[in-house]
Amino acid sequence: MNQIMNRCTKYLDIARSTKAFNEAELDVLSELLGECLEGSDEEGYMLIGEKAGNDDVAFLIYGKTPMTEFTYDLYWIVVSPSYQGKGIGRRLVSRMEESILKEKDKANIRVETSGKEDYAQQRAFYNALGFRECGRIPSFYREGDDLVTFYKAIIKNDPAGGKGKNDKL
Repeated sequence: MNQIMNRCTKYLDIARSTKAFNEAELDVLSELLGECLEGSDEEGYMLIGEKAGNDDVAFLIYGKTPMTEFTYDLYWIVVSPSYQGKGIGRRLVSRMEESILKEKDKANIRVETSGKEDYAQQRAFYNALGFRECGRIPSFYREGDDLVTFYKAIIKNDPAGGKGKNDKL
C-alpha cells in the first residue's frame, strides 16, 4: 500500500510541477491515480508510466470511451518539466496506441484540451503526433478558455503509423 501511495504522490508532484493543472483537476487526478494504481478501477482506465532510472518522470491515462465500439479517450498526459522535449510524451502516446491495437484492429483516439494561448504547445504536440482538431466550444471551461477536441484514427499494421491523412475509419 505504501508503494502505491508513494507512486501516486510522485505522479501528483509531477503534475503540480508542470503548473498546467488547478487544484480541482489535481483532486480528480489523485482519485483516478489511486484507482489505477490499486487496480480497482471499474471504468477501464489504463495507466502507462515512464521512468528515468528509478524515478517516475511521466505518465499517461487513457480509457475506452463508454458506448463506443472502438473509440478511446486520452485523459491525462503529464511529463516532468525537466524531461519535456525529450520524446517521452511521444513514446507514451506510441505505447498507448500499441496497447489499443493489441485489442482492436482500428481505433479513434480523442483528446480534449484547453484553447488558452498557454496551451499552444500542447496543441502543437497533438498535431505533431497526427491528431487533428475536430471541434471547439468557445468559453467552455471559463470565459475565454475554449474546449478544443482532437482525434486520431489508428489502424493495425498501418505503414504510415497513423500519421497519414487521418480520415474517418
